[in-house]
Amino acid sequence: MPEQLTESSPEMPVKPVFLVDRPVFLDYASYIRRILVGLAGTAHASALVCPSTVDAQAILCPSVEQIEHPALRLPVFWLQNRNILLDRLLRFKPTILHAFCPGQIHLAHWLSKQLQLPYVVTYHKNPLHKGRFETCIHHAVKVIAPSKTIADELAKKHPRMKTQIESIHIGGFVDDRCCCFSRSGNVASLIVAHPLNSMRFFEPFLNAVRHLVLDGFEVMVAIMGKGKAEKAIRNYVRKLGLTSIVTVVPPIRPIRNVLRGADIYVHLSDKHYFDAQLLEAMSVGLAVVGKPERTSGLMADGQTAAFWDPEDELNIYGCLKTLLGQRDKSRQLALNAQAHLRQHNSVSGMVDRLMNTYIEAQQWYKQNQKATEPAPAIEQAS
Repeated sequence: MPEQLTESSPEMPVKPVFLVDRPVFLDYASYIRRILVGLAGTAHASALVCPSTVDAQAILCPSVEQIEHPALRLPVFWLQNRNILLDRLLRFKPTILHAFCPGQIHLAHWLSKQLQLPYVVTYHKNPLHKGRFETCIHHAVKVIAPSKTIADELAKKHPRMKTQIESIHIGGFVDDRCCCFSRSGNVASLIVAHPLNSMRFFEPFLNAVRHLVLDGFEVMVAIMGKGKAEKAIRNYVRKLGLTSIVTVVPPIRPIRNVLRGADIYVHLSDKHYFDAQLLEAMSVGLAVVGKPERTSGLMADGQTAAFWDPEDELNIYGCLKTLLGQRDKSRQLALNAQAHLRQHNSVSGMVDRLMNTYIEAQQWYKQNQKATEPAPAIEQAS
């Protein structure tokens, strides 16, 4: 584990600004809060730039300054909004910018030039998955990958960025208690947290649940999500006669308290980005089962999770039947996952490595920035 930067580099101030849009906030609010709390513990001030449409109070702590952007919620005022933000940041006097991808990458690049500051980017997606690669990432001093898988694939796909890439695991607080089958009673509780955008992910799973009920298993299933296929999924639940067993609800945040009431977490598909919900499910001690997932590196078949073939209804049925029928085995999977997180995904380790990365980025930028003084930031922006 890297040594504390407040001890190793006390002469280097660190005042990061986090640029967060609504989608990043909804997916990674818990992750960002842990960073902010960890930085507060090192006595370094930080600021959070986010839209007013998110509940920033859910992640803020006393030493963090909130800056709303856009201040004027009309697209026509985009230039005025940038100047307002620039003015606020000039008063805050940050030393580094931290953006998230997908997110405010272009804004980070623009602010970096105006403020003459380095910026780092946390890249959550699997770069091998088809999608747009943000060119502004190439200008980041450091690219932070939340798993070794993402770091390795980034380096493979973009070899020129290899020296910029830092693998820093997302930290999680692991509960002392393992929730999997910790309550008395025979009814098992399954939870699915997945976008309701396609029936093809849900149909084989729901068919398997129906077979389990016919076999006499007592289960309750909660499906959390929203999307264009929600009506079709609800209709299919009614068609199978599972309305008293399967409940479809919108996403609930924070999800951690909801997860604590379940036994098994169902992972329907690899979303090709770091799944923070999967991390939370493992943290509270749920047995994870579902499609193999490589992006986060958290799921290992037979060790921290149980895998099934998402296209094979009988395979899904057999896997669920094993977990429900052999509860000690299911609980061991959950305990293994918690032990893995304690070893590889500690919050203190994440914060220490982030601080080291900020220091290295600031030092590199200071050594390599141009000797010529830039024009005043407000004049450039206007």
